[in-house]
Amino acid sequence: MREDKIRIELTDWLFNAGVVGFVNILEHCGDEVEYYGQTVQINANVLDNFEEKYFKYFIDTYEKVMVYSNVLLKIESLIHFRISNENIDEKTVNDDIKYLKDKLKNSAYKDKVNRIDMTKLNSVSKKNKDINITILYEIKKIIMDHKMEILKMECIGYYDQKTKKSKAPNAIIDKYINTNMLNIKDTQKEASSYYNSDKSKYGYNCFACDNPIKLSDIDKGLNFLNRMYFDTARKTSHIWNFVSDIEICPLCRLIYYCLPAGFTTVYGRGIFINENKNIRDAVNINKRIRIEVLNDKERNQNTTFKALITSMQESVNESIKYELADIQVVSYENNEAMKYRFNILSKKLIMILRNSNEELNDLIKATYKENDLYIRIYEEVIRKLLNNENLFSILHKMIIVKISKPTDVWFGEKHIKVVNNINYEYLKGAGCMSISDKNLLKSYSGAGYHLKQAYIEKHSENKLNGIAYKLLNALKTNNKGMFMDTVLNCYLYTGKQVPNFFVDCLKETETFKTVGYAFVTGVIDGNNKPNSSGGN
Repeated sequence: MREDKIRIELTDWLFNAGVVGFVNILEHCGDEVEYYGQTVQINANVLDNFEEKYFKYFIDTYEKVMVYSNVLLKIESLIHFRISNENIDEKTVNDDIKYLKDKLKNSAYKDKVNRIDMTKLNSVSKKNKDINITILYEIKKIIMDHKMEILKMECIGYYDQKTKKSKAPNAIIDKYINTNMLNIKDTQKEASSYYNSDKSKYGYNCFACDNPIKLSDIDKGLNFLNRMYFDTARKTSHIWNFVSDIEICPLCRLIYYCLPAGFTTVYGRGIFINENKNIRDAVNINKRIRIEVLNDKERNQNTTFKALITSMQESVNESIKYELADIQVVSYENNEAMKYRFNILSKKLIMILRNSNEELNDLIKATYKENDLYIRIYEEVIRKLLNNENLFSILHKMIIVKISKPTDVWFGEKHIKVVNNINYEYLKGAGCMSISDKNLLKSYSGAGYHLKQAYIEKHSENKLNGIAYKLLNALKTNNKGMFMDTVLNCYLYTGKQVPNFFVDCLKETETFKTVGYAFVTGVIDGNNKPNSSGGN
């Protein structure tokens, strides 16, 4: 019996991401999608030419962040240097030439430019500043003639079956799907045939949607999803009684193939908001994130988190239209053994993020280096908040590296104060903060700064780092007695009056640490200026 309409309903996060991706692909190509709460309905004929629609979505969406666009940019830059007769920056030109030579060896380009003698594209020097513009024009024409093919290959990437890793850092699809098993065309045909068939005699049910499926479909399972499922045909010992029930209908397989289109992915990192109460809302909030990420001119590793926060602000602003519920955030990390991370954004946390929006933006470029790795403070703060953790460990680390390795930090005392302010908002929202006004943190830092000035007047500024370490040790071990002893000794030494607010240090742990870190930040204020360049 022919069915003209196909209905798809939200279930778990994995299927939901596929549904959002499926809708994104259809709407991108102008197909009509009808929304009914947790369900969408489409005409069966929208499956026609789905393979073309599938790759068109990825190419149109991610073209600007693909290697292809950067290769063209480098070629244009080199041509400009050659034509304009400007003073050539040797390092920039040679870096661009090296980049081109490296990237044109990739499989997406190799068979298209292999007839070009790349050895004729030489590096420049003081004696030879000539750039072979003929070869550059030739390369440009070839890759532009093969634009869609190249971008398709770059979007797909390559999933290495042996190492279980994506071999193309900038690719999209291979982060989620084993590309060796990606078969959109045949699956689309099977899905169309399935919905036009008589299912009354099918004796099995789809693992995802519970619709009937026939015996011939029981052979594939979900092993094409990276790091999620196993080969049900070859590893029957993983299954109860050696009989698999992880089998899906052709349409659900097509939906799962759309999983990468549900996530927004850049730099090997993806994010998906699992709004499972309403498909339209799920599509819209993930669309906001995608637009925010892909239109960010200063796109970097912080971009996905920044886009998440921006989208959450908009959701809060629209909460008068509907009650904002707790939201599940699913993030994909390409460089970790655990590929997917799950966090719940409560209404309270969303409000905290909203109230701290400007301060969070101040942290975007704040960085420090540890063991040859660049640690982004914005990212660390967001991770902690998403995991429902306070920020004291970040505060401690920032002050320690600021004192001990000032040449490896790209932040100032201002950024430490910002983190303390955000932590104040978090603790206040959790009901763990007795300090009534966040502005009081300024006076606590000010007291530390004035104590520092008193030491400078006594020509004892060399003692300040030692004092800071003692105070930090007391804060880390939650030793209020040690902290107060150190503070009292400092004020006795300088002959200054002890500020009354130190009474707060004898209260609960969260208040003690908030006051303490604010004070220590003032003590080290101005000791070492942050680097003006560097970082990552």
